[in-house]
Amino acid sequence: MATTVTSRDVQEIVFKLSSDKAKAREEGIKLLNTWLEGERSYNFCKFIGLNTTKLRPDEVPHSETWPFLISLLIQCASSEISSSKRRNPKIIYAKTLRVVVQRADEAKNSGKSLPLSSVVKPLFNHVWEVLSNVPSFQSEYGIILRLLLAVADYSCQMKKRIYSNLVFLYIEKVEASLNVKDISHYTSKEEVFRYILTLHSLLENPPGDYPDSIREDLVKEFVRICSLIREEGKISRKLVECINTYLLNDGPNLGCQLLEIHNAIQQFVFRCWLTTHDRVLKDSLILYARIQLNLMRDAADSCLLVEQLLDVVCKDLDQGSMSCTSVPRGDGNKDDKLGALISSQCGLVELAAVLFYRACLNTSRASFSEKRAKREPSAGIMREALMQGKWL
Repeated sequence: MATTVTSRDVQEIVFKLSSDKAKAREEGIKLLNTWLEGERSYNFCKFIGLNTTKLRPDEVPHSETWPFLISLLIQCASSEISSSKRRNPKIIYAKTLRVVVQRADEAKNSGKSLPLSSVVKPLFNHVWEVLSNVPSFQSEYGIILRLLLAVADYSCQMKKRIYSNLVFLYIEKVEASLNVKDISHYTSKEEVFRYILTLHSLLENPPGDYPDSIREDLVKEFVRICSLIREEGKISRKLVECINTYLLNDGPNLGCQLLEIHNAIQQFVFRCWLTTHDRVLKDSLILYARIQLNLMRDAADSCLLVEQLLDVVCKDLDQGSMSCTSVPRGDGNKDDKLGALISSQCGLVELAAVLFYRACLNTSRASFSEKRAKREPSAGIMREALMQGKWL
């Protein structure tokens, strides 16, 4: 039979967590965890959630609500950190806060839509202080940060100063992790991936527009990181997603800095484009190319990018046509083949169409073409390939 939760049960937890004695606070943490685990968790979270939904917008949260519990846990974690100068603070404090934030987040689907609104600002401040000073709490607090960022109404309440500090904190972590020959000597690949995952969450969910004050330094950091991407894998895949997200959000404000980012990452992009078997990475590279094409305004830079991309896309289309010709014509339905092509290569074909259009426009710019070695016109390349039955 499920355990019934009473006000007395919650008050016992609150009483212990509010104590000025470390032993009592730790007992309170352990007691709270017994209510957050197993079958008891459902009824406990339901009880706290219902009380939270009854709060009026202008009402101070009382002791049997999510915001109050989280405020208490912030105080407990801060006290534990300040009292553990010669040892690592006990991880149970970080884990408990993370679990409570997760349970409150899950409650959004069955009650108050934003149960943490009244406490999210101090929670962001606390997360920043801990992430910047307490290495042993990094993993748990990184999860808390990603949970909060995923809710637009929470992320928009973060102070821009805190946001900027967190972005550079994680960029520095990523750069330091990549700037070694063997990641395992510095930190585990899983930990590096979590850094990048959190960085991506930050870039995807800024509190409004990116602060103008960080743009120049942020581009410099991205240029350094791009130059460190060496091999395929989920780390490089997530980094390309980070760059795409940043370009989509702030690209129109970058101007000539777009070329700086491209110069740093182009070696990785063009090396992997024709060799990777990672469909997600390939799609991200195609998206990167399309974003840069749409953003670059300088005629010379844009023409150079078109030439680079046209070369690799033509080779890619050649590879695709060869793989298609290796399939017997009698195998399968023609419509099935067409559907497979659309689903797997739609992005590439759309990019190719844009590139050929832009390349044909560029051939009319004599002032640019005179400065470069003559090459076969793009229209001729396309016509010859189609007449030979390629790319079909």
